[in-house]
Amino acid sequence: MEHEFDSMMGFDKLGLYYDVHTAGFDGENFTYSVYFADAPDDSKLEKTRQALSEFLQSFDEETFPGYVDVTNEGDKLSVYLDIGNTTPGNENISIQGILKALNNVSGIKQVIVNEDCEGFDF
Repeated sequence: MEHEFDSMMGFDKLGLYYDVHTAGFDGENFTYSVYFADAPDDSKLEKTRQALSEFLQSFDEETFPGYVDVTNEGDKLSVYLDIGNTTPGNENISIQGILKALNNVSGIKQVIVNEDCEGFDF
């Protein structure tokens, strides 16, 4: 059952070069813990921001994909997605789109979605 939610979210069908798993759920918020082979530096942070920016620019003016922020946590990058005001019907496009955008950043070893969700027990 550990990776059952990966399939439910469609992550197993994305054809990503890195491993991705869902650790839990936090309502309309998704935090992607992005682990690289080495600790992420400013270059990886910038490449990640650029890849996500290109993804977000693919939406038109009338379609809101959600709020996205990227931070360097030292041992990983953290990508935050809030789909609270996402245009209805685009939630999965945004959730999966973040992972597809990250697929354009080299050196990612693993992404864990909502890694730090408390009170969620498999």
